Amino acid sequence: MSISPAAKRSMRIIALPLTTATRKPNGGLSQLTYYHFVTPTPKNEGKPNWANWATSKASDIWAGFGKAPEGHWKRRTFLYGERLVDRIDFEELALKSIDTSLAPRIFRQSEAQSSKEPVTPTIPLIYPGTICSSPMTHFQTLLEKRTPRHRKGFIMWLLIAPLTAPFMIVPVIPNLPFFFCVWRSWSHWRAYKASAFLEEFVKRNAIIPEESSELDKLYVEYAAPIDTPSVAATQPLSDIDSDASSTSATPTSSPVSESEKGDPGSPKAAEAPRRLLLTREAVPELLKLFQLRSDSSFAADVYRALEQARLRMEKDK
Repeated sequence: MSISPAAKRSMRIIALPLTTATRKPNGGLSQLTYYHFVTPTPKNEGKPNWANWATSKASDIWAGFGKAPEGHWKRRTFLYGERLVDRIDFEELALKSIDTSLAPRIFRQSEAQSSKEPVTPTIPLIYPGTICSSPMTHFQTLLEKRTPRHRKGFIMWLLIAPLTAPFMIVPVIPNLPFFFCVWRSWSHWRAYKASAFLEEFVKRNAIIPEESSELDKLYVEYAAPIDTPSVAATQPLSDIDSDASSTSATPTSSPVSESEKGDPGSPKAAEAPRRLLLTREAVPELLKLFQLRSDSSFAADVYRALEQARLRMEKDK
């Protein structure tokens, strides 16, 4: 099934499997998947959103640090901070990107459609059918694990923040440890609220899996070479061999075998070693496919997710 026009205009979830599925020691299946959440742009209802204003202001200040001259403490702080962001789980970064202030508006608009019976809005979960079976089980399990983890992280970093008070005596340079603790607490809070927000949709059976034939074709065209699973994740985009996709199957075949799909019902599921599924070259095409803005965080988040998937595979080995 292709991506429906309605799905392109409303809230939607894009599931991008990063690795093939493998069997876990407890008998379950593990398949690293990046979920991108596309939410409609909130309309200005005449009420100032101070949280969004503060977030935008902080982002502008941080971007200014990155524009400082080489060698300046602001520039060094920016580069070090970006390396810290690279170490944060891509699952958390994806969840905290959701604007949970949309939740009341989405349900209110849905219920207004019927004066007799409330109508739950539907959210398409777009995924490549040749790569995995319906991702709902994996998605639900992810939320169940992430909700308590981010609640704990929010409280922990909030308690650590006051301990950084002695750094305030350092002249000129601001109390960076304090701001980092506050930022980590805020990040966990955003991810916690987003996870709880999505769990509510799961309980209402509002998230509907939707296969995408275009996404299937993209996975075939930009399949990571089987014998070199880490090349696509470690090399810069401009250095990747343009013939890398030539080792993949023909457009009518699946880039993974049945034993590599995340299908718990298959008796031979996840017997093959885990490997990456996409190269970095696929990211610009994903932007075009889902009509995402080039200045969105999508590209950076997918690059980061691919690299983290590679590192996790090396750690498992």
